[in-house]
Amino acid sequence: MSKNIYIIIGGVIIIVLGGFLFFQPGEESEQSNPEVSVSPLVGNGESITVTYTSSGYEPKEVTISQGTEVIFKNENTLSMWPATAIHPTHTIYPGSSILKCGEPEQVRIFDSCQGIAQQGNWSFIFKEQGTWGYHDHLQTRFTGKIIVE
Repeated sequence: MSKNIYIIIGGVIIIVLGGFLFFQPGEESEQSNPEVSVSPLVGNGESITVTYTSSGYEPKEVTISQGTEVIFKNENTLSMWPATAIHPTHTIYPGSSILKCGEPEQVRIFDSCQGIAQQGNWSFIFKEQGTWGYHDHLQTRFTGKIIVE
């Protein structure tokens, strides 16, 4: 019976330690997908690319029309994780939340939900008008703004 207790305690320690390592700010994510494109919503056919570099997102601010797809392309050596503000909850863009990552609603939120490796990209179609701040969940000092008219 004591052997089973050690196995359970060991499993809990591994889970806690794994969560601690995964959610460290500014660190590389162990989940790094070079190309994630999750945009099932139909847009207006327009697109714009925001590039992630060692200096952050470029351009830092873009103005688009409603229904435009924004493609976040990683040209940095570090992984990126674009997500709506506010870190770490990702709840500013309507309906978004980091808690929806891994859930069916993930396809509708402004959050890549994982690291995107160098030369990879992730896109999102902006359906809601407004000014939407965003950041890199892995390097939170890198921010930007999408203005949807």
